[in-house]
Amino acid sequence: MGIDIRNRLCYLPIALSAGAMLLPGCDTANNQTQSSHRPTRPAIEPAIAEETASFYTVSHYGEERDVEADLKMTLARAASENKRVLLQVGGDWCGWCKRLSGFIEKTDNVRTLLEKNYLLMKVTYTQKQPNEVFLAKYPKIKGYPHIFVLDAEGKLLHSQDTGELEDGKDDYVEEKVIEFLEGWKR
Repeated sequence: MGIDIRNRLCYLPIALSAGAMLLPGCDTANNQTQSSHRPTRPAIEPAIAEETASFYTVSHYGEERDVEADLKMTLARAASENKRVLLQVGGDWCGWCKRLSGFIEKTDNVRTLLEKNYLLMKVTYTQKQPNEVFLAKYPKIKGYPHIFVLDAEGKLLHSQDTGELEDGKDDYVEEKVIEFLEGWKR
């Protein structure tokens, strides 16, 4: 009876001064690793370090953030700019979250589509700050990052598992991300 080491690792918290965190790639709902299409590998940093892309309303994960206030501000801006809202749920502990941010910032066609049609607000999910009350309004998340698409009034239009936008190995697929963004723009 062999035990998959990935499943065992998900049960071991990493002790940090801010509290215990789950390993990247772990399903927080039942402490199992995410499906094999989400291998563990080094995360890339966002491509644009000094400049914040214009489509961000909240460009970083932060446990101290007031997500309700952030959403109110984001929806007001979305209404004035006639755009949809993407809530990207995750955290700095998540390699795939960092990879997604880097991908959308360095991929010109994706970045252009976002700038034209969307506002992106990052929503923190950590053990210290799970934002349970805020996230209870939305469908259950199986893995991170996860994207919710909202209209400018805050109505949920779509819940997107970002694993479906990957190549099954180590990155996101430009065509899949563009198809997703095209399908949900105004």
